[in-house]
Amino acid sequence: MINFAHRGASSDYPENTILSLKEGINAGAKGLEIDVHKSKDNKLVVIHDEDIERTFLGKGLVKDYTLEELKSFRNRKKLFRDNEECHIPTLEEVLELVKDKDIVLNIELKTDVIHYENIEEDVVNLINKYGIGDKIILSSFNHDSLKKVKKISNIRIGVLYENPIENIVGYAKNLGAYAIHPDLRLVSEELIKEAHKNNIKVNIFTVNNPFFMRMLIANKVDGAFTDYPELLKEVLVESLL
Repeated sequence: MINFAHRGASSDYPENTILSLKEGINAGAKGLEIDVHKSKDNKLVVIHDEDIERTFLGKGLVKDYTLEELKSFRNRKKLFRDNEECHIPTLEEVLELVKDKDIVLNIELKTDVIHYENIEEDVVNLINKYGIGDKIILSSFNHDSLKKVKKISNIRIGVLYENPIENIVGYAKNLGAYAIHPDLRLVSEELIKEAHKNNIKVNIFTVNNPFFMRMLIANKVDGAFTDYPELLKEVLVESLL
């Protein structure tokens, strides 16, 4: 099972920052999960929310600031405010971090609230520039974004969903998806078996409780997104004993 550090090692470090991603790798994660928006000057930036206020000392929409302006905001977590690796990173900085590492990078296209023009093409082009498409999964709650990705690339896509979708396995197959990424609450042993029977991977979010970690390992889930990658690594090692 792939241990995806969700926004990096986000239980201990500021989410979606270079520091958090590095610490996720140090904790033993074999995957990283990040979220991508676009700035006012069309730069691809890594942050979860449409608004910066929850995670940085400022307010306003990501799309209304230039990259230089976004980089100027200090992290909301007091202990990390002066850490240079705790500003809003660009997608390119993250690709630089993972390009030579044995890491799967899940990039969530944040197009479910605001749709950024050409974000799918821009992300695909940047991945192609680095030649690391085989390391990447592109996911989104906006499945129209996934359809756009499939039209322009062979990069793997993951169908994110937090509400039930009828015949999700058939739905994912029709999209040409590599994986489904359901909310933990929607997962069952039957779903996992059905997906695997149809050659579709199952990666679950967000798995922070060791009870559910063990349950998913026992049911041969392909990946789990967790804020606690060090804990998940311990549980995975235990499962091999």
